[in-house]
Amino acid sequence: MLHHIISELERIQDSQRAPAMEAYMKNRFAFLGVAAGPRKNVFKPFKEEWSNLSTPMRWDFIYECWQHDARELQYIALDALLSDYKKRVVASDIDHLEFLITQKSWWDTIDLLVSHVVGTYAKKFPQEFASRAQEWHASTHFWLHRSLLIYQLKFKQETNLDLLQFYIHSFKWNKEFFVQKAIGWSLREVSKWNPAWVRQIVEQEGLTGLAKREALKYAALV
Repeated sequence: MLHHIISELERIQDSQRAPAMEAYMKNRFAFLGVAAGPRKNVFKPFKEEWSNLSTPMRWDFIYECWQHDARELQYIALDALLSDYKKRVVASDIDHLEFLITQKSWWDTIDLLVSHVVGTYAKKFPQEFASRAQEWHASTHFWLHRSLLIYQLKFKQETNLDLLQFYIHSFKWNKEFFVQKAIGWSLREVSKWNPAWVRQIVEQEGLTGLAKREALKYAALV
């Protein structure tokens, strides 16, 4: 399956588009120059084959995609995961998810992976995730910290606000852009249904700059 997907991506690659895509990602990754729409169309014919793979074979496919030089292959891996992850999530996935967060790390893969896939895992296996989250919290890897801040993005009113504040308090000292952005982003989502709490947290935690601006984007208007 992967061989055919790679061949099709290479067939439709656009060498003129690739430099702009690479520049957008700060030249951290090589691109074939395949936009999101055509890429998703490449994967569509393989959805049934993907859905019939065993769990070990599915992760073999994901890892092979992650090893490929072209960034579009990491996107294909996420297209595959997102297509049916809610039906196929298992407890042992957490090791694989941590690998994907910590390897070839950048916002373009992590944000989608964490807000959808990791969030699904955390809901399905709360005890297993809580145990791993303690390790992530103690880690020096800021992408793991960003993951703890944003994995509840889709939880809406089911968001554990005490836990979110705990992570905000834990990581607010880090002025890394992607950490501060995650703090603000997580609060901005909560502000859509609990703006008073968000204003309170911004004040209590002494948030400033990017985190504060993002957090109060909606809450400040209510």
